Amino acid sequence: MPRSATSRPHALPALVAVIAATAVLLGALLAAAPARAADGVTERAADEVAAGRAPLVLVGFSGVRWSDVSERSTPALASMSSGAIGTVAVRSVFTAACPADGWLGLSAGRRATDFDGTSAEHAAAACAPVAEVVDGVQPDLARYRAIAEEDTFSAVPGTLGQALAGAGTRALAIGPGAGIALAAEDGTVPGYVGAAEAGTPQAVGGYVQDALESGAQVVVVDAGVVRDPEDLPAQEEAPAASRAEQVAAVDARVAAVQRAVEASTGADATTLLAVSLADAGRTAHLQFGAATGPAPGGGTYDGYLGSRSTRQTAIVQTTDLTPTVLALALGSDHGTPGLVGAPVTSTDPGTSAAERERKVRDLDQAAQAVQPLVGPFFTAWGASQLVLYAVATLALRRAWGGSRGRRRVLGGLRVLTVAFAAVCASTFLANTIPWWRHGESTGDHLLAVSGAVALYVALITALALLGPWRRAALGPLGFVGLVTAGVLAVDCATGSRLITSSLNGLQPVVAGRFYGLGNQQFALFATGALLFTTALADRLVRGGRRRWAVVAVAVLGLVTTFVDGVLGSDFGGPPAILPAFGLLALFVAGVRITWRRVLAIAVATLLVLAAISVADWLRPVDDQTHLGRFVQTLLDGGAWQVVERKAAQNLRILYSNWILSLVLAVAAAFIAFVLVRPKVLGVSLLARAYEAHPVLEAGLTCLLVLLVIGFAVNDSGAAVPAVGAMLAVPLIIAACTRTLDAGAARRP
Repeated sequence: MPRSATSRPHALPALVAVIAATAVLLGALLAAAPARAADGVTERAADEVAAGRAPLVLVGFSGVRWSDVSERSTPALASMSSGAIGTVAVRSVFTAACPADGWLGLSAGRRATDFDGTSAEHAAAACAPVAEVVDGVQPDLARYRAIAEEDTFSAVPGTLGQALAGAGTRALAIGPGAGIALAAEDGTVPGYVGAAEAGTPQAVGGYVQDALESGAQVVVVDAGVVRDPEDLPAQEEAPAASRAEQVAAVDARVAAVQRAVEASTGADATTLLAVSLADAGRTAHLQFGAATGPAPGGGTYDGYLGSRSTRQTAIVQTTDLTPTVLALALGSDHGTPGLVGAPVTSTDPGTSAAERERKVRDLDQAAQAVQPLVGPFFTAWGASQLVLYAVATLALRRAWGGSRGRRRVLGGLRVLTVAFAAVCASTFLANTIPWWRHGESTGDHLLAVSGAVALYVALITALALLGPWRRAALGPLGFVGLVTAGVLAVDCATGSRLITSSLNGLQPVVAGRFYGLGNQQFALFATGALLFTTALADRLVRGGRRRWAVVAVAVLGLVTTFVDGVLGSDFGGPPAILPAFGLLALFVAGVRITWRRVLAIAVATLLVLAAISVADWLRPVDDQTHLGRFVQTLLDGGAWQVVERKAAQNLRILYSNWILSLVLAVAAAFIAFVLVRPKVLGVSLLARAYEAHPVLEAGLTCLLVLLVIGFAVNDSGAAVPAVGAMLAVPLIIAACTRTLDAGAARRP
């Protein structure tokens, strides 16, 4: 443990009281704060749907993206811009979603698949065709349910059809995919028209018109499948028609449905959803989505599509469609448990069609441009970190060229290490420049994003080394930490625009998280905040203002917890942040650390986390974040599935990415050694730094606590210590170079 000043036991009750009070404060703030919306997504719950609900027609298909749409080749799909448009994240159990996966997601309101095998087997296997309903029964639904029981997503195919049938809702399914969507849990489909009967667009339109005129409340249409001949799994045979011809066939069916809606009830009186539910091949894309007519919560679809589950402008999920159908058909009091999505609403009404189309095309273009770069980026970043550690070890151990040469080497190393640390924030800031629009190839995108990152690296490095804090050994460490945490905090508060589709951020086609702080972002945010707090507290302690240092640590710890847990909607962050900042406050106060005090901090942490989570759970379902949904998962008995999925993801990351594992091992060893053996580099480097900066050793100890707990409590938590070390270790080296440089300058 770090050396401490005179013991002050009376500081512990005060600190615990502050942390406990935080539980109440954060819980109250969360309960009182309105749920954040994506650029004005309506926050009215679905229970405001008018009593006289309009009929709904959902036209589903697969493999259609906004890049396929134009007024000339697909006039019907292009005309949907008269309502609200967006993209659909169709990620299911596997990376690329097959057509059956999309229809099963609509049926279950959760991720589900028709494939009973491993990810590797799925990548090579052909997508199976969806079976027709026979004698009013979907023959494969029992098999789909058995497969879902073996997965960890708690999907129950038949949920949508069961809810509609239980409410006595008149519904019609046209085509095999629609048969899956509206099948009840026993596989029965009350109203069905097969592919043979609805073999032409005119026939499809006729059945839709007849259903609406006879009073049907919900009509679901399977408008066809688009498979990309150039992107198919190895075992799938290419279709006879080209991609363009397949898209045109889908457009013809959508046009027929539009004419039927207009002829029967009128476009303004019927909700029409046209959505692509699956991918066209092995490569995952954001798919086409559009809606016209009445929307959940009142009003009509206009502008961009959005939902509470993504909180992103123009991005919704397949699992959002199930609560949308139920909200429009039954209202929000349908009492259907287990849904993970939220009703699809609209935002930014009045935005021009050209601007909206540019937005939705940009979203998929950025997602596709960044995908092939993420893996190489982490490999190169991790490998370069290992090289940096080796270079730093040599530079710190040897003195070339006497005193003057030594200072030049240390100065160059300080610039290099600060630049390495500046990469973290720069990967997010690079998205302020639309680099994905430059060029078509992966090489073009790599050059463009590298230039954008390099621009911000140069700016942050210059400010860190030229600002008024440059002469302090911990000045650049605190500045870069503050910039990294600040960028992520502001982005969380304003809609997670920079994080989305960034090199170090959230990937919408993966559909793991669309807003807030994921594991990598949490690691950088919390590490940056802790480093800044350490630098600030050290300055206050060295200035003789220890009490103010304790106050600063406590306040910044609470702010960090609020940003991560509430704005960042991160369940796994506060259990790591609070103990780290709590221990730092005790160290700064000069309190001796005992197991009893560590236990008190752990209990206070659990109280804070429980208060935030329960307060979020008490809010309306549509307003809940990951925290409240986790409480519901516990109540539903799904805790073990969550633990199992977290452990499996951690092991998969460690086994599949040897560079990440190596960086994790080296960084952990580095931090542990510099805490236990300050002279491990062969010089009294860290010993001098610890003596000159009394809070530094405590800060590094708390950083180790933060990263270890973050690893343990998060799914994909293996990335937490590795990514956090990529920010912290270069800045620690930079601080040490300044300490050595100051010592060299004092010697004649």
